Amino acid sequence: MKAKATSENSLADEQITISERFDFSASHELRLLPDSHKCHRNHGHNYSVTASALVRDGARESLSALGDYLAETFDHRLLNDRVPFHPTCEHLTAHLAEWFRDTIESAAPIMLVAMVVSETTTTSARCDGVTGEITISKTFPTGHGDITLVLGADDLDEFGFVTDFGDLKPFAAHLRAVGTDEGLRRAGPALVAHLAHWFVDNLEPKIRGRLVSARIESGTTTGLWERGGAA
Repeated sequence: MKAKATSENSLADEQITISERFDFSASHELRLLPDSHKCHRNHGHNYSVTASALVRDGARESLSALGDYLAETFDHRLLNDRVPFHPTCEHLTAHLAEWFRDTIESAAPIMLVAMVVSETTTTSARCDGVTGEITISKTFPTGHGDITLVLGADDLDEFGFVTDFGDLKPFAAHLRAVGTDEGLRRAGPALVAHLAHWFVDNLEPKIRGRLVSARIESGTTTGLWERGGAA
């Protein structure tokens, strides 16, 4: 189990936001999925859990209790044996956010901002500490930089997904398609919006989740598209 902590101090209101990351390894079986789905079978992940919290009233708090809980409950275990829910990344993220509020928030002047659980370096789920909203993110490495999509939904589906990451394969195929690269180069500064609009127009009607944001990071340049409130 490894942990990495960072903190940011806001002098204006004397509040501190701390973030701490904990890593553990575990396996799970998504048994509600069809037998033909590869995630139905036992498979493992090197999970990364990052909790961000607002510390109030000048308190000096550590999130180490979360790391202890992860190590004692999940590390090198089959998640199905440790939780009463279908152990998707989304459900695990919501569970850890609830555990944090019940165990850490209830005992100290601290408030959860976000809980993020990553199954791989390119996929993760996030629970908003205030609203409880669950979103997922998927990163696609390309010649134009890393493209990260964030998707949300009104609620999780019967399997515990916002959207099955497998449903995003057509977007990856679009990025690799002949002619796409030149079109993206012509898009110039509007590249991130171009890709977001393609996703909304061509893929979103066929999947359950909706695109919340798209980000492109290439060297020192970052482009961000965020969906308007009316969407």
